[in-house]
Amino acid sequence: MIRRPLLVVLAWLLALGIALAQPIASGFALGFGDRVDAMIEISLLEHWRNVLTGAAMWNAPFYFYPHPGVLGYNDGYFLSGLIYTASRAIADPFLADTLTAATWKTIGFFASYVLIARVLYWGRGTALLVAVLFTIANGMAVQAVHAQLQTVALVPLVFALAIVTARASARGSRGRAIALAGALALTIALWLLTAYYMAWFTLWFGCLFTACWLVQRRRVLPGPAIAALRRHVAPIITGAVVFIAAALPFLLTYLPKARETGEHHYAAMAGYLVTPLVDMVNVGPHNLMWGWIWRGLEALIGHFAPGDPGLPARVVGGEHSTGFPLLLFALTIMAAWRVLRGSGSFPPLLRTYALTLVVAWALTLQFWLLSPWGLIFYLVPGASGLRVVLRFQLFLILPVLLLVAAVWRHRLAALSAAHPWRAGVVVFLLVAEQINLDPAAAALDAPAQRAALWAIPAPPPACRSFYVVAARIGEPIFRSPEKHAQLAHNVDAMLLAEHWRLPTINGWATFTPIDWKFDRPLDPDYERRVQFYARVHGISGLCRLDVRAQHPWQIVTL
Repeated sequence: MIRRPLLVVLAWLLALGIALAQPIASGFALGFGDRVDAMIEISLLEHWRNVLTGAAMWNAPFYFYPHPGVLGYNDGYFLSGLIYTASRAIADPFLADTLTAATWKTIGFFASYVLIARVLYWGRGTALLVAVLFTIANGMAVQAVHAQLQTVALVPLVFALAIVTARASARGSRGRAIALAGALALTIALWLLTAYYMAWFTLWFGCLFTACWLVQRRRVLPGPAIAALRRHVAPIITGAVVFIAAALPFLLTYLPKARETGEHHYAAMAGYLVTPLVDMVNVGPHNLMWGWIWRGLEALIGHFAPGDPGLPARVVGGEHSTGFPLLLFALTIMAAWRVLRGSGSFPPLLRTYALTLVVAWALTLQFWLLSPWGLIFYLVPGASGLRVVLRFQLFLILPVLLLVAAVWRHRLAALSAAHPWRAGVVVFLLVAEQINLDPAAAALDAPAQRAALWAIPAPPPACRSFYVVAARIGEPIFRSPEKHAQLAHNVDAMLLAEHWRLPTINGWATFTPIDWKFDRPLDPDYERRVQFYARVHGISGLCRLDVRAQHPWQIVTL
């Protein structure tokens, strides 16, 4: 009776140990992300802590003062903020951020295990393998710098809720179906307020699945389609009502900012589409098994472009490292082929699922200057809010694992019974090829951040808001002098503002207010820009922070 739960716990600890290897090896001195992205994220998590303690309005973090509703310039991090706030009871901001990531990994592990073992009934062995692979997935390890993507852990939960809702409705369990539909809708609505990309991709995949289901059953005309869905009308209506009500905070936050900023343009998105085959298997140069391929490719690109050291990163680095390891990719292609060509006694819903996966992935492909995603970008609501379409491959991690498990699990079980060591080698290779040792994934030096920021004296009581000239002395340049002058002081101001619960006119996000011009703080005109902004917005009690001065704080007279 103890053996099975213990095995699950051991698998979870193994997966968590691999996923958090760098923070653990550093004694939690290193956190996920870098000097900028992680600091922005922690600032937003601190914002939710301030909201929950009654110190802030839910949609108004303490940056970009006095612009209202500035949460809409970036991902909202709501659910992450709830986890983080609980972690702050035992940890400082930097450790609490790592604990938040660990919590998402834990949610993903157990949600995927329950989905396969208790919802799909594919066996505990399959469930453990998929849960481990999902938790340590190479793409998520490379992209750990973007903490909002950790909410991919909600994909198995949403899939499980959708399946059990449909089953309950099909059995005629109306009350259970209504309750489950409400829970599903609430989860997705809160997810939108947390991390837009993954929530939108999930909704998009669900819509494509429904469309493929209707097409395969020749029910694309309104009459037959309505008739096919009529028996599920109660949970559908319930889900729609709950979703609309729960998504109101998201809509009220982001629709005004979407109108203000115009969202992303197609040209900005075009460089982040999926290059056929290359991006689909790009695991980055630090992958344990396949990194040598990408190190060689980067060297080759650099050889032909010696004057542009950034070219390899633009072609195969950064956001492009979201692909699948070669063994898993090969199993996926063969599984999709077997299901779609009808070889084997696969259930119709699996064929619909495989078709949905293939179509969804194909729509993100780029063929020189053309891509079918252009139609999605202009025609599908919310698609223009996405810039890095490559992140769809991170969403596909679980769908790919489910397809592979559905097709190959019996073969693996038979191999395990006949030749256990061969099955062990296959499992070992599947796990090993997911391991990525990219040092940039956990590059936030927590002790350095504490030493720099917590040493700054609190602002004087007369300060009602502040701006930063310099929050650190002698700090290494972040990426480039231009990037450092644009970002470093602004993200420091964000975290300090949340820490002191005092507004700052500085800040940084995916979008910025139209009159925000607070980069290059050491330029001679920086003070004039600040004073002009303060006069236009009627700001009083503005204070200046420059830690290079003997007295870091100075009250500004306009």
